[in-house]
Amino acid sequence: MLIIRRRVGERIVVGSNIEVTVASATRRVVRLAIQAPKGIPVLRGEVHDAVVAANVAATQAIVEIPTDVEDADGDGALEVELGVQMIVDEEIEAASTDVEPEERQEKQDDSD
Repeated sequence: MLIIRRRVGERIVVGSNIEVTVASATRRVVRLAIQAPKGIPVLRGEVHDAVVAANVAATQAIVEIPTDVEDADGDGALEVELGVQMIVDEEIEAASTDVEPEERQEKQDDSD
């Protein structure tokens, strides 16, 4: 892990196409401006961890298939409907709403 000091306005370049600039800093909060290509997701650590945990949970989900299925349409094949419910972690949903208005506007401008 690289630990580096930067002052407001100074930047760090990762690879050749990702730039991290210190936008502001107070005693308790540092705001970073991150410029990356659209194909590279930029997530806060806790959001990334929640997404990974949800993906792991989804891969370990147990699907119960009923044993009392019938040939509903008479074609000789047994049909089973599996209901899939997408569970959205409240932390992920909350994380997407706690972006400051100016950052939300910048994200909208970038997507246009």
